[in-house]
Amino acid sequence: MRVTLLAVVGLLAVTDCAIAGPSAAAASLKITNAHLVATCVDGKEVAARERAWEVNAPVSLTLTMKNDPRPGVGSSAPGLAVISFSPEAGHRYEVEVQATPIANSQRVWSQGKWAPVIRDRTTDRTVSSEPQWIASGCK
Repeated sequence: MRVTLLAVVGLLAVTDCAIAGPSAAAASLKITNAHLVATCVDGKEVAARERAWEVNAPVSLTLTMKNDPRPGVGSSAPGLAVISFSPEAGHRYEVEVQATPIANSQRVWSQGKWAPVIRDRTTDRTVSSEPQWIASGCK
């Protein structure tokens, strides 16, 4: 019987995977509300267009709302809210906004009158911390 180097390497790779077990799959995290904007992820600034990440460790998000008042409606400062959560491998998470129907209708979200939440779509549970409001920067 002739054993090739390729067969031996393949056997070692299969054995190594069987011993180590499968690696933990990252969880997906995305922002679903068009007016919700992430300013920081884990204390680091991110571009406003970044709306999705693959995560595998506890995460903190600093978020704000992009006010877009309807004609005749005044605007107000939306503030910065910080939330965090610990993802589970392979789960799918969405960042949503809880606000009054009037805020959604007028497209103006005042600080403290809206709250970002992270929902685990795999289990349909809210998993994020209560928002902390900060004056500026990342946390």
